[in-house]
Amino acid sequence: MAELRRLVNRRRERTEAGKFVIDGPRLLVEAVVAGLEIVDVFAEPAVDLWADLGISIDAPTWTVADGVLARAGSVVAPQGVMATARIPELAPPSGGDFVVELSGVADPGNAGTIVRSAVAAGAQAVVFSPGSVDPWNPKTVRASAGALFRVPLAVESPVGERIGADPRQGRPCDQVDLTGPLTLVVGNEAHGLDRAAAIGRWVSIPMAPSVESLNVAAAASVLCFEVARQRR
Repeated sequence: MAELRRLVNRRRERTEAGKFVIDGPRLLVEAVVAGLEIVDVFAEPAVDLWADLGISIDAPTWTVADGVLARAGSVVAPQGVMATARIPELAPPSGGDFVVELSGVADPGNAGTIVRSAVAAGAQAVVFSPGSVDPWNPKTVRASAGALFRVPLAVESPVGERIGADPRQGRPCDQVDLTGPLTLVVGNEAHGLDRAAAIGRWVSIPMAPSVESLNVAAAASVLCFEVARQRR
């Protein structure tokens, strides 16, 4: 359990071990279906893995006492199952014409939600640039609802034109052609994108005058689905 706690709480531990934590049966099923390498599974006595998950897991399974996972995990109401899995290797995007890049996104919940929206809108890869939260933070994994397992995490995003999201500059997103190859770049929650960032074109989201901006995850979702809408 000590290793599990370290993997939950420390990015350095996850990086050095090459492993991350999956918290809950639904995410574990998503990981297995996506083909991730499961290293260890930990289940409380009340959980029947075969009956409850409906899949076979080729990994050592350990039964732990009730309440142990609550002390190791990062959720208020743990679901009786946790696992560790190998972190997939980063790679350059291979093909595709729509990538989403997180530039300095610090909140794990926002990051996971952005990945979930990107995958749902058809993005072929996601990039976590330096300064962004660890994609394998348990809260990011949980907020992605398994989307992190279904999209390549790329080391860079050399795909098409770099489109920057900003609430105060750029043409409205529904008036810009987003059908060509592009990388949609979203920035930090408090400061947005650096004005010196390598952005080819800026876009904004039309909003009521009384609203200054949207949460970065909400803005990214709107823009991802505008890309998807234009490509349908």
